[in-house]
Amino acid sequence: MNKLNLDYFQNLDNIDPLAKYREEFHLPKNIIYFDGNSLGLLPKRTIKNLEKTIYKEWGEELIRSWNNANWINMPLTLGDKIAPLLGANPGEVIVVDSTSVNLFKVLSSALILNKSRKVIVSEASNFPSDLYILEGVNEMFGNNFESCLIEEGETDVEKYIDSSTAVVMLSHINYKTGRISDMKKITEHAHKKGALVVWDLSHSVGVMPMDLHKYNVDFAVGCTYKHLNGGPGAPGFLYVSHDLIEHVSQPLTGWLGHANPFGFEDKYNASNDIKKYICGTPPILSYKAVESGLEIFKEISMIMVREKSIELSEAFIALIEQECAEFGFELLSPKNPDQRGSQISFKHDDAYPIMQALISHGVIGDYREPNILRFGISPLYMRFEDIWEAIMCLKNIMESREWDSDQFKKRSYVT
Repeated sequence: MNKLNLDYFQNLDNIDPLAKYREEFHLPKNIIYFDGNSLGLLPKRTIKNLEKTIYKEWGEELIRSWNNANWINMPLTLGDKIAPLLGANPGEVIVVDSTSVNLFKVLSSALILNKSRKVIVSEASNFPSDLYILEGVNEMFGNNFESCLIEEGETDVEKYIDSSTAVVMLSHINYKTGRISDMKKITEHAHKKGALVVWDLSHSVGVMPMDLHKYNVDFAVGCTYKHLNGGPGAPGFLYVSHDLIEHVSQPLTGWLGHANPFGFEDKYNASNDIKKYICGTPPILSYKAVESGLEIFKEISMIMVREKSIELSEAFIALIEQECAEFGFELLSPKNPDQRGSQISFKHDDAYPIMQALISHGVIGDYREPNILRFGISPLYMRFEDIWEAIMCLKNIMESREWDSDQFKKRSYVT
């Protein structure tokens, strides 16, 4: 392979069919952003949409906007906009609460359905909040379930799923390594053994095609503030298969999950559709930000997004190998792009100060314990030239040992 140079990356940008979508986002000058897998950029249309909501719908229409602006149905309408990105049907997805709260709800639902079984299968390297929710749900059920936590890198997940398994709870993409779990294979095997499956799609939605309905997925959760660009603390979403929705119940029986919430009845009577997973009043300003982010995806092919994600990732890895091989970076993400999500993770003994030094130059990624530099790949606004500039910056930091400074070793609360 010929040595990579700036012209190569600029030529890729010139033929990129997704390049025009970069203009949809507010990107500060002199920033190269590799953290869209933690917080996506601000869509420009979000500013106008929020201004309209604040000044007209809230400011002038006031409470009438629950009807006139259809605020009351936003959990459903936003869910239906996310559904095509998941390969789900209308009415199977709803936007409510946070990812953790939604996981609490659907995991509880699954355990209620499969309460005669006693094992919950997950991963030891799952996102900690998911495992904390598992602990809390199990405690709520009197610690009647046993957790089987698979070690990171275990490829034969199926051998842990048997007739004792109640629920398999996995992240589709591992938050540290970017490794993709085989959703189709694992779900099929779990169903053969009589288990239900819950998938966390937080690092998948918006960067790769999925087909939940085709794979007969039971439950799924995810967030809207990463690759869907819904804003900090934006509400999460949850998916429940149409085949299950009439049979499931969930413990957070709030008033808007009632079949007739404005009947103000004394007893709870759950809605017979996905609305049973609504608890309290929807946070409309956050919903409007999510709405703006989703509008960008209306005409975008997720296959093209995935193709560009792989091209960006492969270029990143190749350039690291070409320019930074001497500095001790070890690829933690799978080498095979088909097994890797839209992020690249490297291990390094001095990962934290190196990342802080990069950030000081406007190359923003993040750090994960114990020694991981994590670079999110966001195809809608990332250029190939960004890869070149970021790696050249990294090379300069390593050659000069700029990272080896007290200012970069001081830990911030958020990493």
